[in-house]
Amino acid sequence: MPLSVLATPLGNLGDLSPRAREALETAEVIAAEDTRVTRKLLSALGLSAPRLVSYRGQDEARRAEGVARLVEEGLRVVLVSDAGTPCVSDPGTPLVRLCHDRGLPVQALAGPSALAAALSVSGLPPIPSHFLGFSPRRPGPLRRWLLDMARLPGTSVFFEGPRRTATTVALIAELVPDRDVCLCRELTKQHEEILLRPAAALAAALAERDPLRGEVTLVVGPGAPPPDEDARPIGDTTSLKDISAALAKRWGISRRDAYQRLLAFEDLTES
Repeated sequence: MPLSVLATPLGNLGDLSPRAREALETAEVIAAEDTRVTRKLLSALGLSAPRLVSYRGQDEARRAEGVARLVEEGLRVVLVSDAGTPCVSDPGTPLVRLCHDRGLPVQALAGPSALAAALSVSGLPPIPSHFLGFSPRRPGPLRRWLLDMARLPGTSVFFEGPRRTATTVALIAELVPDRDVCLCRELTKQHEEILLRPAAALAAALAERDPLRGEVTLVVGPGAPPPDEDARPIGDTTSLKDISAALAKRWGISRRDAYQRLLAFEDLTES
């Protein structure tokens, strides 16, 4: 029997296909991102839970070995994430790869995907497009990450935490003000919200609102690449302290680290 990679609803049970429901109903083992979430899904569908195996965390490779053995034994094994398609910023890739490496069959039970859904409703060019997963949490890495994203050709899609969304969109507006951004929140759910605006307009709108709630997917349209920040002049100041502060902001590092790098560079040029 193949490993069945099954997409589960993002938030609307009506999006589960009859084929996917049948696979859940006949599964002997379900490898789940979170067994508690999967139990709730099965209960909502009126299905009894088979053997549930937790498949997540830092020991994903070890767990993949155990699940792959169940596939080798001929059991009906289904891989699911909490919502959407497994392996798309969710656990599963090591298991799928292991099955391929061992010559075990893998089948797709296609269905809901926040990535595909967001692209389809964004009104932004889907080809070429880049999926970047989840954005970094810290401000410095986020800035560098967004600059790298803005240099990619085409449209970019990524997941963002609801409480960080306003800050991230404001940073996009600062770095690439010519871009259109589509905010997709709570896709397929009762309070679904889809807003397509120029980056600055969307940033201004979010600044006037309470922090968002729910799942957020951001779609950033294509445009001119941002200028190379490292090539831009720092300013008229000659103070090492002021220069290190400017470089710290630009590079996303601490002022102390920037100052130490400047001192090291100064020593190198004088030697």
